Amino acid sequence: MEKPYIYFKFLGIHSFVSTLVDSGTEHRLFEEDCGDIFTRHEGILNPGDSIRNGVLLKEGHSVYFTELGIKITKSYSSYFVFIFDHHPTASDLDIVVGDLESLVNANLESLDLSELKENMLASKDESSEGHTIN
Repeated sequence: MEKPYIYFKFLGIHSFVSTLVDSGTEHRLFEEDCGDIFTRHEGILNPGDSIRNGVLLKEGHSVYFTELGIKITKSYSSYFVFIFDHHPTASDLDIVVGDLESLVNANLESLDLSELKENMLASKDESSEGHTIN
């Protein structure tokens, strides 16, 4: 099946939306109820997980995104961002969530747990500068 998104990235514990805010990148979040997605994918998506859809606005161009946050501990979520050339639909999000297990497994293979630990410790000590987008 063809993927509806044009790019995805595993972000670890850093929220894409927070990075946009911290870097002053112009964007808009859509106020959309994703409750049906959570219901259809119960067991994959759990309370504490999040789906946020939005658009990056730059020089007259629009790039749509979905940030998927999966709660991994009481205090931390792990984030994925999916980039679209259109406003993501419910069926697009069904495909994204359906792909989640294979994407997590693929990214866990390359995950350096010592780096994750260092990042988590550093995020506790971080100043208010936040992360930037290239």
